[in-house]
Amino acid sequence: MREPSNDLWTGGPWEQPSPSFPTPPAVVIPSRRAPLLRPKRRWKRRRRPLFPFLTLFVLVVSLTVGTVAVRYLWPQESETDPGIIATSSQQDPFAALERAETGTGVTVTISPAPEETLTATEIYQKCVPSIVSLWAEGDGTSSTGTGIVMSADGYLLTNAHVVANSLRVYAAFHDDTILEAKLVGADADADVAVLKVDAHGLSPAEFGDSDQLLCGDMVVAIGDPLGYRTSITQGIVSALNRIVNVDGVDMEVIQTSAPINFGNSGGALINDHGQVVGITTMKIVAEDNTVEGLGFAIPMTNVKETADWLIAGQPALGFTVDSSDGTLRVSQVEQNSNAYAAGLRIDDRVTALNGTEVSTIAELKQAKADVLPGDIVSLQILRGGETLTISFEVQTESDFPNRER
Repeated sequence: MREPSNDLWTGGPWEQPSPSFPTPPAVVIPSRRAPLLRPKRRWKRRRRPLFPFLTLFVLVVSLTVGTVAVRYLWPQESETDPGIIATSSQQDPFAALERAETGTGVTVTISPAPEETLTATEIYQKCVPSIVSLWAEGDGTSSTGTGIVMSADGYLLTNAHVVANSLRVYAAFHDDTILEAKLVGADADADVAVLKVDAHGLSPAEFGDSDQLLCGDMVVAIGDPLGYRTSITQGIVSALNRIVNVDGVDMEVIQTSAPINFGNSGGALINDHGQVVGITTMKIVAEDNTVEGLGFAIPMTNVKETADWLIAGQPALGFTVDSSDGTLRVSQVEQNSNAYAAGLRIDDRVTALNGTEVSTIAELKQAKADVLPGDIVSLQILRGGETLTISFEVQTESDFPNRER
């Protein structure tokens, strides 16, 4: 681990001379309009039709609600919003990142909640050593985000959109050490990514069971909003099992009133026992800045499922499909894949995986989610009007580093 230099300046979000991390933006208080002074007026009761006013009121409310949009908490320094790539026909947004080893057997551990509850101050003191500041460099772009130390030997959790379309990712730890991180794996639909740094003796977070949360529970969020490193905000659990559609993907999230902002992506939502129960991922904003307290986090139980799957090695079937003609047509088969060796070819129509009928890309992805590398799968296809069944061993995404997904 690189030791911090002795000539560090204090008070800023990035206290290292190299890499050159950005300083937070200056706080600008917008000018307020001068109050419009009007003489007091004694209102007279007049009989006016009520319907036009109700119509106008509904119209104004509809227009206001229409400005609300879900936005990822990607820092504002980025030139373009990388978004979430969820379709099988687009280039892998994580292809340029150096990969770390998979199949190591490491998993996320969720612990039962202790009886003792903590104050916000105690939560911060317990958890802040486990919060990591992330710096992602892309092709002419750079942005900051947040991560969580998952294990003492260097596994980190964050959002997939934090590292999407990046060339390199750096992590700054609580002791001001900066290390380059490799990508273990990322799931764009779940918006979860696992990184790995070469380190030992880190302070891993304690993870709690998000299924035990109740509406009204106190929570805090710790992250790097706008680059202000390891900021803590407090709120409550506003709603559970909230479904939010982002770029065509339905995400199940925790709604919280704890203020979260751009740069909080990948940070921790923590319960009153000091356990990480979610990863902050997005907020709702309106063009007129009237929306407040609508932040969202990915439940820890969902994060664990995805992270364990990524660390084990993302299962890969070795072929790509499209549905432009209303069927799942095989558009590409990797020649070094087990599927190709078993006889799968371009223009075959996939109709079932392991006995589960599939007719859309979403259904195929759902069926694929139930398999792991090393499993033997049965694929049912149509070829020239004939139904065929082929079986092969599932591989990992690392077997096909240059494949478009």
